Amino acid sequence: METILRRLRHQPLSHQLALVAAGCCLLATLILVAVAAQSTQSILNTTLNEHAQAAAANLGLRAGTELAAGDRLGVVTALQFYTDQNLFSGARAIDIEGKEIAVAGTIGIGGSLYSHSILIDGNTAGSVELYLDLTPQLAARETLVWGLIALAALLSTAVFAITRPMGQRLASDISDAVAQLDAISEESSVSVNEVHKLRDSVNSLPLDLLKSQSLSHQNDDHYRDTAILCIALKHLPGYLDTLNDTRLQEYVGLLHRIAFGSAGFYGGELSVIRQFGLAIYFSGTHPIGSPVLRAASCAWLLARACALAEKTERLSFVPGLAIGVSELGRGDAQDIYPGLYTQATLDDLLELAHHDVDAILLSSRAAEDDGLTSRMGIDVIDEQWMALGDISSRHMDLLTRQLTLIRRLITPAEQDGPQGFLPF
Repeated sequence: METILRRLRHQPLSHQLALVAAGCCLLATLILVAVAAQSTQSILNTTLNEHAQAAAANLGLRAGTELAAGDRLGVVTALQFYTDQNLFSGARAIDIEGKEIAVAGTIGIGGSLYSHSILIDGNTAGSVELYLDLTPQLAARETLVWGLIALAALLSTAVFAITRPMGQRLASDISDAVAQLDAISEESSVSVNEVHKLRDSVNSLPLDLLKSQSLSHQNDDHYRDTAILCIALKHLPGYLDTLNDTRLQEYVGLLHRIAFGSAGFYGGELSVIRQFGLAIYFSGTHPIGSPVLRAASCAWLLARACALAEKTERLSFVPGLAIGVSELGRGDAQDIYPGLYTQATLDDLLELAHHDVDAILLSSRAAEDDGLTSRMGIDVIDEQWMALGDISSRHMDLLTRQLTLIRRLITPAEQDGPQGFLPF
């Protein structure tokens, strides 16, 4: 059955529709034939049962009259009267002791038996038996059923013949659409079924490009205040011409590990924003504290780790660092608006990070963050820019422990990735 259904699914659409319609028609008509045959048989059995019982009662009355007169030939004549009818195959009369008084016709073994008592002056003198012969009725019923089945098959064939052209017209419309899609994708399906061809043609199209990039599906994570740590790689331009490729890759790789590790402690997202600039975005909630506090903590770790790297690598690593706040996040491929919105903030922070100041600079809005001021001090440079000041002892303990871990990133094992041994 499964094989038949599989083959049917791969047939042309016109064949499928015609076969399904014809099959449904055949099934419905066969059910009606079965119901009609069962109903007819039930009515026939009821009618024949009533007629046979009445005939047995009448035969019993006549046999009693003939036996009371001592006329056994009359009993035989009465029996013969019923056996001459097509409905009964045989009849007989027996006395009270079970001995046969008279018999007519064939006493059937498989026929239905109907009996009635023989009464003489109110006393039972025996009984009569009538054997019902249903062979003609069964033959007629079987002929009727087979005729109805043949009619059902004929109707189903007619439905198939009518439905197939309709399916062909529908399939031709689908084939036209498939041809148009194939002309665009320059690919064609090998399937015979038109629906399968349409599915294959649609799957070959770049559907992702056809999806509308609606802001109704925007990510709420990009529409909330975000702290941004801008990192100006001030020494990298000078090393482009002085270091060989291998040494330059090692230099950039170490910067990558330090920035990635420092950001990982505070849930920051590292991104390249300019040729010699990086940005780490902090947003949402975190056990450490507010996004601005996490950006400042990351900047402190980054500055101290780069200072350690300068001692071991004999190269300049310490970058320019500036922290600001944007109303939106970095955005993504589904929604570019936040990314476009933050470009002005990034430009201002990069310009600030390039200032020749040995400090972590803050925008005025970042300096007003309650989460930051509760753990770190602020040094005012001018009305617009501030610098990170003293750090509370409790928070400094946390930063010191994290710096100990970051120190291992400066000399990682060969199998370590950008994050080295860190679990993020």
